Amino acid sequence: MTTDGGGTGVPLYSGLAAPRNPMPSLFENPLTLFPIMAAIFYFVLWRPQQQEQKEAAKLIAGLVRGDRVVTASGVHATVHEAKDALLILEIAPHTFLTVDRETVKKKLSGAAADASTAMIAPAKAGK
Repeated sequence: MTTDGGGTGVPLYSGLAAPRNPMPSLFENPLTLFPIMAAIFYFVLWRPQQQEQKEAAKLIAGLVRGDRVVTASGVHATVHEAKDALLILEIAPHTFLTVDRETVKKKLSGAAADASTAMIAPAKAGK
C-alpha cells in the first residue's frame, strides 16, 4: 500500500473499490460451474452404471440350460432350467438350487467354466 506524498499516512486508494479483473475466471461463475460438474458426474458415475445395468440385463435374459454361472453369493452352478423369473441351478450332481435370475452376477465361459466343472468332476467319478 502506498501513501500520498504529503506524509499524512493516508493510503492512496482509500475509499475506492479494489480494481477488478476484466477477465473473470471460468470457475468464478456458478452458472458455468454447475454444467461442468453435471457433465463430470454424468460421464464418471451415471453413464458407466447405466451401461453395466444394460449388460447385466442382457446376461440375465440370455441364460439357457447348460450355462455355467456364478451367483452373487459366489455359488458356481450349471443352469438346469430357466423359467420366467427363476432359475433352477445344479450345484452338484442331483443337487438343485432355485434362485431369482437377478442373483446371477457372471456367466462363465471357456477355461473358467472348464475349471469350475473340473472341481465337481471328482465327485461324479466317485459315485
